[in-house]
Amino acid sequence: MHDDTTNDFAPSAPVGKTFKFSNVGDSVNGYVENVSQRIPLNKFGTEQQDTDHNGNPRWQRIITLATPDGGDSDDGLRTVWMPVGSQMATAIGDAMKRAGAATGSPANGAFLKLTFARTRPSKFGNPAKLYVAEYTQPAAAQAKPIPESAASSWPTNSTGWAPPIESAAPAPWQQ
Repeated sequence: MHDDTTNDFAPSAPVGKTFKFSNVGDSVNGYVENVSQRIPLNKFGTEQQDTDHNGNPRWQRIITLATPDGGDSDDGLRTVWMPVGSQMATAIGDAMKRAGAATGSPANGAFLKLTFARTRPSKFGNPAKLYVAEYTQPAAAQAKPIPESAASSWPTNSTGWAPPIESAAPAPWQQ
């Protein structure tokens, strides 16, 4: 079955190193470079699309972030593989809502921080990973000038790369 919401001729996305959320507290933050279209989520180690417990196909999106982690041999790009409908997707959507962003995908140039906060038991095997996300819309995230020597989408200041400064009070879960 063909899914009309996909772009069969989409240009390749920035790749970067995959960021893995292995341990509670693992966190990645940066400026959104790209969010892929929905792509099939395959069963581990196979080319066969995975299905949920009801037999529905599972999908994922790849979020590419420009992070401060770059160096001479590292472009600083990090990719996050986000299963559609997952707790990670919910955390990002909730953060976008708190920031007053439009529904849909995170916008290019927005600041996104994603943290593996804790696990909870799951009736489907492995414990479920729970995430906390922070999101700043592009206009606020990109308010700092970008020197020519900086990466194309990283706002910087005199001390180097910096995330946006939030003017709103932290949410209760952040305190």
